[in-house]
Amino acid sequence: MLRIDEWLNLIEECLAHEVQVIREKAIKALPLLFDQYLRDDTRMYGDITAKQKRTQLMERYCEQLQCTGVNGLVIRMGYARAVGSLPKFVLAEHLPVVIKSLIECTKVTEATSKWAESRRDAVIGLTEVCQTLGVVGGVEKYVEEIVDALLDCMSEYTIDMRGDIGAWVREASMTGLLCVCRQCAAEAPQQNSERVVRGALCGAAQQAVEKIDRTRAHAGRVFTAFIYNDPVITNIPHHDALKRIFPYDEVELRQPKDVVEDFEQTTVSENSNVVLWLFPGHTMPRFVQLLGFPTYRYSVIKGLIVSGGELTESLVKHTTQSLYAYLNTLHDDKDTLKSICDTIIEVFADNLHVKRITGPMFNFLDRLLSSGSISPILDDPESTFAANILKYLQLELRGGKNIYKLLDSINVLCQLIQVGGAVCGKALGQLVIYLCYTDRYVRRCAAARLYEALTLYGDACAAPHDNIEQVMNILAETDWEKDVAELRPIRNELCDLMNIKRPVLKQKAP
Repeated sequence: MLRIDEWLNLIEECLAHEVQVIREKAIKALPLLFDQYLRDDTRMYGDITAKQKRTQLMERYCEQLQCTGVNGLVIRMGYARAVGSLPKFVLAEHLPVVIKSLIECTKVTEATSKWAESRRDAVIGLTEVCQTLGVVGGVEKYVEEIVDALLDCMSEYTIDMRGDIGAWVREASMTGLLCVCRQCAAEAPQQNSERVVRGALCGAAQQAVEKIDRTRAHAGRVFTAFIYNDPVITNIPHHDALKRIFPYDEVELRQPKDVVEDFEQTTVSENSNVVLWLFPGHTMPRFVQLLGFPTYRYSVIKGLIVSGGELTESLVKHTTQSLYAYLNTLHDDKDTLKSICDTIIEVFADNLHVKRITGPMFNFLDRLLSSGSISPILDDPESTFAANILKYLQLELRGGKNIYKLLDSINVLCQLIQVGGAVCGKALGQLVIYLCYTDRYVRRCAAARLYEALTLYGDACAAPHDNIEQVMNILAETDWEKDVAELRPIRNELCDLMNIKRPVLKQKAP
């Protein structure tokens, strides 16, 4: 009894150790100790039986999964993996508390907001529990609860000084969802409901077009593993169409945990047409085709906005080229093109003031509006797309003082000039306000971009055409770094020339 307690204490110390290798060794040792010394219920340890001893240990381990102390991150990481690795007879005996504790450990709280590693390991632990026990006679009652937790983890975007650390959680949750759906396909196909499979595939599709190469590659492999699983995973939306987009002989059907990060490994293939998941030039043209299916449209657009609005040149290039090429094929299918544009507005409206989306959103819209790929929508006088862009852009900027966001909005406003009509007039009205903004750089940028926009879209502009040249001369010749009080008369003159309402000066409180 004494020796076993000493071993347990040693293992528990190692589970909370900061060095990962030591934690991994302890995670491997713990199930062996349970199997060797705590399996026989008739065996006594002092005044208690092996079963009572197991209960004591499991209660303590599950409590550790809720630790928020100084060393809480490492403790959660160690115990989440340790609980998931325990033998079947232990997990089955304490399944409700194990599932509940691991699911709670996957949730973001105020105290644990930056502990993405612990949430990743909780997801891994939860997946291992499902694999150990199976579905039928195992986690069958908890499948829906487990899947919901994993789907929630797909929306984790925690960021710290290391970058997007939430990607670890998203990758683990994709793997977990695939493993659970595979088990259900083999043991209980009815558990793979339409909601579950749709959520898993839409989440993977979004990750497959976002900005992190490793995560995109992982998502691509998971997505195609769903498509070609044997036995077949039921309720996959547009299953036959997905097989045509991702042919069997052109995709790598690897286990999702085998994420290849080495460049040389990813380029070795007997088939020259095989998809290299780490390269956006290979993956983007395929995934943008999912925009043709309403089920996947929202998720794919959400991911494309993040990638297409980024500053990474190669990613932006492949994302925008693939997207615009696809949109150009829809010029004769105006209903689908309109639906895609409506979905872009929906994503914008749903994510107002969400920095991760609205940050790249302005760059994405600037590039989209200037590409010509949605010209049938912009030329349609009945379309509300441009008006909605202006509406949500103004809502996003309201009350904020982010100079970078404001500068990006100037580009979008200048692109809206090509629409003409009321939208053009409102965009011009917003731009002339910036001509007297307190920040000198904003004034210079607004004047320069407006000049460029009038050069490009002067014929479509709502302002009187006879005055366009005079407006451009004023924009070019004025020193926009002068004092704001001196610039206001010039701005008022521009408003009169463009036939737009003069901005109303805010009265200071007495």
